[in-house]
Amino acid sequence: MGSENTTPVVPLAPTENRVLIDWLSWTLTDVSEPYEAMGSLGVRGLAFSASPYGGMGYRQSLRSGNIVIYFDGAENMGCHISMTGQGCRQYEAASGYDDCWRILLERLANIGAHITRLDLAIDNIDHGLDLDLVEDAIRSHEVRSRFRRSQLVENLSLSPDQLGQGRTLYVGAKGSRLKIRFYDKAAQLELSDIHWVRCELQCMAERAQAVASHILDGYSIGDIAVRVLNQYFVLIDLDDINKSRCPHKFWWAAWLQSTEKLRLTTAKAVKVIEMTMEFVKSQYAPTLAMFRQYLGVAGFYDFLGECLTTGKDRMTSKHRRLIDLSNLIKNNQYEGGLLCPF
Repeated sequence: MGSENTTPVVPLAPTENRVLIDWLSWTLTDVSEPYEAMGSLGVRGLAFSASPYGGMGYRQSLRSGNIVIYFDGAENMGCHISMTGQGCRQYEAASGYDDCWRILLERLANIGAHITRLDLAIDNIDHGLDLDLVEDAIRSHEVRSRFRRSQLVENLSLSPDQLGQGRTLYVGAKGSRLKIRFYDKAAQLELSDIHWVRCELQCMAERAQAVASHILDGYSIGDIAVRVLNQYFVLIDLDDINKSRCPHKFWWAAWLQSTEKLRLTTAKAVKVIEMTMEFVKSQYAPTLAMFRQYLGVAGFYDFLGECLTTGKDRMTSKHRRLIDLSNLIKNNQYEGGLLCPF
Protein backbone atom coordinates (compact mmCIF):
# COMPACT_ATOMS: atom_id res chain seq x y z
CA MET A 1 0.00 0.00 0.00
CA GLY A 2 2.82 2.41 0.78
CA SER A 3 2.79 5.28 3.22
CA GLU A 4 0.15 7.95 3.47
CA ASN A 5 1.07 11.29 1.87
CA THR A 6 -0.17 14.08 4.12
CA THR A 7 1.74 16.97 2.55
CA PRO A 8 -0.75 19.86 2.33
CA VAL A 9 -2.23 21.08 -0.94
CA VAL A 10 -1.72 24.82 -1.36
CA PRO A 11 -4.43 26.42 -3.54
CA LEU A 12 -3.91 29.59 -5.53
CA ALA A 13 -6.60 31.75 -7.06
CA PRO A 14 -8.02 30.56 -10.39
CA THR A 15 -7.27 32.65 -13.46
CA GLU A 16 -10.81 32.34 -14.87
CA ASN A 17 -14.35 31.47 -13.80
CA ARG A 18 -14.75 27.73 -13.48
CA VAL A 19 -16.84 24.83 -12.18
CA LEU A 20 -15.17 21.99 -10.27
CA ILE A 21 -16.29 18.74 -8.70
CA ASP A 22 -15.41 19.50 -5.09
CA TRP A 23 -16.60 16.37 -3.27
CA LEU A 24 -17.43 12.90 -4.51
CA SER A 25 -18.37 9.77 -2.59
CA TRP A 26 -19.86 6.45 -3.58
CA THR A 27 -20.77 3.06 -2.12
CA LEU A 28 -20.03 -0.37 -3.53
CA THR A 29 -22.54 -2.56 -1.72
CA ASP A 30 -21.31 -5.77 -3.38
CA VAL A 31 -17.65 -5.18 -2.52
CA SER A 32 -16.44 -5.89 1.02
CA GLU A 33 -12.70 -6.09 0.28
CA PRO A 34 -11.09 -2.58 0.47
CA TYR A 35 -8.34 -3.45 -2.01
CA GLU A 36 -10.97 -4.36 -4.58
CA ALA A 37 -12.81 -1.10 -3.84
CA MET A 38 -9.52 0.71 -4.41
CA GLY A 39 -9.66 -0.43 -8.03
CA SER A 40 -12.79 1.64 -8.64
CA LEU A 41 -10.59 4.75 -8.54
CA GLY A 42 -8.78 3.56 -11.66
CA VAL A 43 -5.54 5.45 -10.94
CA ARG A 44 -2.04 4.58 -9.84
CA GLY A 45 0.26 6.62 -7.65
CA LEU A 46 -2.06 6.83 -4.63
CA ALA A 47 -0.40 5.34 -1.55
CA PHE A 48 -2.97 4.12 0.99
CA SER A 49 -2.24 3.28 4.60
CA ALA A 50 -4.37 1.66 7.27
CA SER A 51 -6.05 4.03 9.69
CA PRO A 52 -7.07 3.19 13.27
CA TYR A 53 -10.32 5.05 12.67
CA GLY A 54 -13.46 4.17 10.77
CA GLY A 55 -16.42 6.37 9.99
CA MET A 56 -19.66 6.52 8.03
CA GLY A 57 -20.86 3.48 9.97
CA TYR A 58 -17.73 1.44 9.11
CA ARG A 59 -15.20 0.20 11.64
CA GLN A 60 -12.01 0.56 9.55
CA SER A 61 -10.58 2.67 6.75
CA LEU A 62 -7.65 3.06 4.37
CA ARG A 63 -6.48 6.61 3.70
CA SER A 64 -4.40 8.37 1.09
CA GLY A 65 -4.36 12.03 2.02
CA ASN A 66 -7.97 13.15 1.66
CA ILE A 67 -9.19 10.06 -0.19
CA VAL A 68 -10.66 7.48 2.20
CA ILE A 69 -11.91 3.91 1.69
CA TYR A 70 -14.23 2.82 4.51
CA PHE A 71 -14.84 -0.90 5.09
CA ASP A 72 -15.78 -3.48 7.72
CA GLY A 73 -19.36 -2.35 8.20
CA ALA A 74 -22.60 -4.18 8.80
CA GLU A 75 -23.82 -6.83 6.37
CA ASN A 76 -24.54 -5.51 2.86
CA MET A 77 -22.77 -2.18 3.55
CA GLY A 78 -19.85 -3.11 1.30
CA CYS A 79 -17.24 -0.34 0.99
CA HIS A 80 -17.61 3.41 0.83
CA ILE A 81 -15.11 5.74 -0.91
CA SER A 82 -15.02 9.45 -0.15
CA MET A 83 -13.05 12.35 -1.63
CA THR A 84 -13.18 15.72 0.08
CA GLY A 85 -12.43 18.89 -1.87
CA GLN A 86 -8.68 18.40 -1.44
CA GLY A 87 -9.18 14.73 -2.18
CA CYS A 88 -10.69 15.69 -5.54
CA ARG A 89 -7.65 17.83 -6.33
CA GLN A 90 -5.44 14.93 -5.25
CA TYR A 91 -7.34 12.58 -7.56
CA GLU A 92 -7.04 14.99 -10.52
CA ALA A 93 -3.29 15.20 -10.01
CA ALA A 94 -2.92 11.42 -9.74
CA SER A 95 -5.10 10.79 -12.79
CA GLY A 96 -3.40 13.20 -15.17
CA TYR A 97 -6.39 13.27 -17.58
CA ASP A 98 -8.39 16.40 -18.35
CA ASP A 99 -11.56 14.29 -18.60
CA CYS A 100 -10.76 12.23 -15.50
CA TRP A 101 -14.20 12.86 -13.96
CA ARG A 102 -16.12 11.58 -16.96
CA ILE A 103 -13.88 8.51 -17.03
CA LEU A 104 -14.40 7.90 -13.30
CA LEU A 105 -18.17 8.43 -13.38
CA GLU A 106 -18.45 6.12 -16.38
CA ARG A 107 -16.48 3.43 -14.54
CA LEU A 108 -18.63 3.81 -11.44
CA ALA A 109 -21.82 3.54 -13.50
CA ASN A 110 -20.53 0.36 -15.18
CA ILE A 111 -19.77 -1.36 -11.85
CA GLY A 112 -23.07 -0.37 -10.25
CA ALA A 113 -21.70 2.11 -7.71
CA HIS A 114 -24.19 4.26 -5.79
CA ILE A 115 -23.17 7.94 -5.89
CA THR A 116 -23.99 9.27 -2.42
CA ARG A 117 -22.60 12.81 -2.63
CA LEU A 118 -21.43 15.07 -5.44
CA ASP A 119 -20.60 18.73 -4.81
CA LEU A 120 -20.19 21.32 -7.56
CA ALA A 121 -18.10 24.41 -6.84
CA ILE A 122 -18.71 27.46 -9.05
CA ASP A 123 -15.78 29.87 -8.73
CA ASN A 124 -16.29 33.48 -9.78
CA ILE A 125 -13.38 35.89 -10.16
CA ASP A 126 -14.83 38.54 -12.53
CA HIS A 127 -17.14 40.10 -9.87
CA GLY A 128 -20.23 38.60 -11.50
CA LEU A 129 -21.19 37.00 -8.16
CA ASP A 130 -21.15 39.47 -5.25
CA LEU A 131 -21.62 38.11 -1.73
CA ASP A 132 -22.90 41.47 -0.44
CA LEU A 133 -25.62 41.53 -3.10
CA VAL A 134 -26.64 37.95 -2.33
CA GLU A 135 -26.94 38.76 1.37
CA ASP A 136 -28.88 41.99 0.70
CA ALA A 137 -31.36 40.16 -1.55
CA ILE A 138 -31.95 37.46 1.07
CA ARG A 139 -32.48 40.02 3.83
CA SER A 140 -34.93 41.89 1.58
CA HIS A 141 -36.78 38.63 0.75
CA GLU A 142 -36.04 39.17 -2.94
CA VAL A 143 -35.80 35.42 -3.37
CA ARG A 144 -37.80 32.72 -5.09
CA SER A 145 -36.83 29.44 -3.49
CA ARG A 146 -38.02 26.01 -2.44
CA PHE A 147 -36.11 26.55 0.78
CA ARG A 148 -37.63 28.42 3.71
CA ARG A 149 -34.53 29.43 5.65
CA SER A 150 -30.95 30.54 5.23
CA GLN A 151 -28.12 31.08 7.68
CA LEU A 152 -25.25 33.56 7.77
CA VAL A 153 -22.01 32.55 9.54
CA GLU A 154 -19.14 35.00 9.89
CA ASN A 155 -15.67 33.87 10.93
CA LEU A 156 -13.81 36.47 13.00
CA SER A 157 -10.18 36.36 14.08
CA LEU A 158 -9.26 36.82 17.74
CA SER A 159 -5.71 37.83 16.78
CA PRO A 160 -4.85 41.36 15.58
CA ASP A 161 -2.22 39.82 13.29
CA GLN A 162 -4.69 37.72 11.30
CA LEU A 163 -7.61 38.52 9.05
CA GLY A 164 -11.02 36.97 9.53
CA GLN A 165 -11.94 34.17 7.15
CA GLY A 166 -14.99 35.89 5.73
CA ARG A 167 -18.60 34.81 5.88
CA THR A 168 -20.71 32.00 4.50
CA LEU A 169 -24.37 32.04 3.48
CA TYR A 170 -26.06 28.66 3.85
CA VAL A 171 -29.31 27.93 2.01
CA GLY A 172 -31.28 24.76 2.68
CA ALA A 173 -32.13 22.67 5.73
CA LYS A 174 -29.47 20.53 7.42
CA GLY A 175 -31.12 17.29 6.32
CA SER A 176 -31.90 18.46 2.79
CA ARG A 177 -30.58 16.43 -0.12
CA LEU A 178 -29.55 19.67 -1.79
CA LYS A 179 -27.81 22.50 0.02
CA ILE A 180 -26.31 25.71 -1.36
CA ARG A 181 -23.45 27.71 0.07
CA PHE A 182 -22.05 31.11 -0.94
CA TYR A 183 -18.77 32.26 0.58
CA ASP A 184 -15.69 34.40 0.07
CA LYS A 185 -13.02 31.90 -0.90
CA ALA A 186 -10.32 34.58 -1.04
CA ALA A 187 -11.03 35.60 2.57
CA GLN A 188 -11.06 31.97 3.67
CA LEU A 189 -7.56 31.49 2.24
CA GLU A 190 -6.44 34.95 3.42
CA LEU A 191 -5.73 36.08 -0.15
CA SER A 192 -5.93 39.85 -0.35
CA ASP A 193 -6.76 42.19 -3.23
CA ILE A 194 -8.59 39.59 -5.33
CA HIS A 195 -12.24 38.69 -5.91
CA TRP A 196 -12.91 34.97 -5.51
CA VAL A 197 -16.45 34.07 -4.47
CA ARG A 198 -17.62 30.47 -4.55
CA CYS A 199 -21.11 29.00 -4.86
CA GLU A 200 -21.26 25.35 -3.80
CA LEU A 201 -24.06 22.95 -4.62
CA GLN A 202 -24.02 19.99 -2.25
CA CYS A 203 -26.02 17.14 -3.79
CA MET A 204 -26.82 14.02 -1.79
CA ALA A 205 -28.34 10.58 -2.58
CA GLU A 206 -30.57 10.68 -5.67
CA ARG A 207 -29.66 14.33 -6.32
CA ALA A 208 -25.99 13.32 -6.57
CA GLN A 209 -26.84 10.35 -8.76
CA ALA A 210 -28.87 12.61 -11.06
CA VAL A 211 -25.99 15.08 -11.48
CA ALA A 212 -23.60 12.21 -12.32
CA SER A 213 -26.09 10.86 -14.88
CA HIS A 214 -26.49 14.30 -16.51
CA ILE A 215 -22.71 14.63 -16.81
CA LEU A 216 -22.52 11.24 -18.53
CA ASP A 217 -25.42 12.21 -20.80
CA GLY A 218 -23.30 15.06 -22.16
CA TYR A 219 -24.84 18.07 -20.42
CA SER A 220 -22.31 20.79 -19.67
CA ILE A 221 -21.54 21.15 -15.99
CA GLY A 222 -22.39 24.85 -16.12
CA ASP A 223 -25.81 24.09 -17.58
CA ILE A 224 -26.44 21.50 -14.84
CA ALA A 225 -25.48 23.99 -12.11
CA VAL A 226 -27.75 26.71 -13.55
CA ARG A 227 -30.68 24.31 -13.86
CA VAL A 228 -30.30 23.33 -10.21
CA LEU A 229 -30.16 26.97 -9.11
CA ASN A 230 -33.15 27.96 -11.24
CA GLN A 231 -35.16 25.17 -9.68
CA TYR A 232 -34.23 25.82 -6.06
CA PHE A 233 -32.89 29.35 -5.54
CA VAL A 234 -33.27 32.53 -7.62
CA LEU A 235 -32.74 36.20 -6.72
CA ILE A 236 -35.49 38.40 -8.14
CA ASP A 237 -36.78 41.97 -8.40
CA LEU A 238 -40.01 42.23 -6.41
CA ASP A 239 -42.13 44.06 -8.99
CA ASP A 240 -45.16 41.75 -8.77
CA ILE A 241 -47.17 40.38 -5.85
CA ASN A 242 -46.81 36.95 -7.47
CA LYS A 243 -43.16 35.97 -7.12
CA SER A 244 -43.42 33.49 -9.97
CA ARG A 245 -43.84 36.45 -12.36
CA CYS A 246 -40.93 38.47 -10.95
CA PRO A 247 -37.84 38.70 -13.19
CA HIS A 248 -34.35 37.69 -12.12
CA LYS A 249 -32.16 40.46 -10.81
CA PHE A 250 -30.09 41.73 -13.71
CA TRP A 251 -26.70 40.91 -12.17
CA TRP A 252 -27.92 37.47 -11.05
CA ALA A 253 -29.20 36.66 -14.55
CA ALA A 254 -25.89 37.80 -16.04
CA TRP A 255 -23.96 35.56 -13.62
CA LEU A 256 -26.19 32.59 -14.44
CA GLN A 257 -25.72 33.19 -18.15
CA SER A 258 -21.93 33.22 -17.81
CA THR A 259 -22.01 30.15 -15.54
CA GLU A 260 -24.15 28.22 -18.04
CA LYS A 261 -21.30 28.34 -20.55
CA LEU A 262 -18.70 26.87 -18.20
CA ARG A 263 -17.33 23.39 -18.75
CA LEU A 264 -16.18 21.01 -16.04
CA THR A 265 -12.57 21.85 -15.27
CA THR A 266 -9.81 20.51 -13.08
CA ALA A 267 -7.54 22.53 -10.82
CA LYS A 268 -4.19 22.03 -12.49
CA ALA A 269 -1.39 20.77 -10.30
CA VAL A 270 2.34 21.34 -10.42
CA LYS A 271 5.16 19.70 -8.52
CA VAL A 272 7.36 21.84 -6.31
CA ILE A 273 10.85 20.75 -5.29
CA GLU A 274 10.54 21.96 -1.70
CA MET A 275 7.33 19.98 -1.23
CA THR A 276 8.92 16.90 -2.79
CA MET A 277 11.85 17.28 -0.41
CA GLU A 278 9.47 17.40 2.54
CA PHE A 279 7.69 14.31 1.24
CA VAL A 280 10.99 12.39 0.90
CA LYS A 281 12.06 13.52 4.38
CA SER A 282 8.78 12.50 6.00
CA GLN A 283 8.53 9.13 4.24
CA TYR A 284 12.12 7.93 3.75
CA ALA A 285 14.14 9.50 6.58
CA PRO A 286 14.00 6.27 8.68
CA THR A 287 15.24 4.25 5.70
CA LEU A 288 18.15 6.64 5.13
CA ALA A 289 19.01 6.53 8.83
CA MET A 290 19.02 2.71 8.64
CA PHE A 291 21.45 2.84 5.69
CA ARG A 292 23.77 5.17 7.61
CA GLN A 293 23.74 3.01 10.70
CA TYR A 294 24.47 -0.11 8.66
CA LEU A 295 27.12 1.38 6.35
CA GLY A 296 28.82 3.75 8.76
CA VAL A 297 29.46 7.43 7.97
CA ALA A 298 32.04 6.90 5.20
CA GLY A 299 30.13 4.06 3.55
CA PHE A 300 26.87 6.01 3.73
CA TYR A 301 28.31 9.06 1.97
CA ASP A 302 29.87 6.82 -0.67
CA PHE A 303 26.41 5.37 -1.23
CA LEU A 304 24.87 8.86 -1.53
CA GLY A 305 27.59 9.85 -3.98
CA GLU A 306 26.79 6.85 -6.18
CA CYS A 307 23.08 7.72 -6.06
CA LEU A 308 23.77 11.33 -7.08
CA THR A 309 26.07 10.29 -9.93
CA THR A 310 23.63 7.79 -11.44
CA GLY A 311 20.67 10.05 -10.65
CA LYS A 312 22.15 13.01 -12.50
CA ASP A 313 22.61 10.88 -15.62
CA ARG A 314 18.97 9.78 -15.40
CA MET A 315 17.48 13.27 -15.02
CA THR A 316 15.02 14.10 -17.80
CA SER A 317 13.55 17.32 -19.22
CA LYS A 318 10.71 16.87 -16.69
CA HIS A 319 13.15 17.26 -13.79
CA ARG A 320 14.77 20.33 -15.37
CA ARG A 321 11.35 21.92 -15.92
CA LEU A 322 10.61 21.24 -12.27
CA ILE A 323 13.76 23.13 -11.27
CA ASP A 324 12.79 26.07 -13.49
CA LEU A 325 9.24 26.09 -12.13
CA SER A 326 10.39 25.93 -8.51
CA ASN A 327 12.72 28.85 -9.14
CA LEU A 328 9.81 30.85 -10.56
CA ILE A 329 7.74 30.09 -7.47
CA LYS A 330 10.65 30.97 -5.16
CA ASN A 331 10.98 34.34 -6.91
CA ASN A 332 7.20 35.00 -6.83
CA GLN A 333 6.94 34.83 -10.62
CA TYR A 334 4.62 31.83 -10.91
CA GLU A 335 0.98 32.53 -11.87
CA GLY A 336 -0.33 29.02 -12.37
CA GLY A 337 -2.97 26.93 -10.66
CA LEU A 338 -2.56 24.53 -7.76
CA LEU A 339 0.54 23.47 -5.87
CA CYS A 340 0.56 19.75 -5.17
CA PRO A 341 3.25 17.31 -4.03
CA PHE A 342 2.43 14.53 -6.50
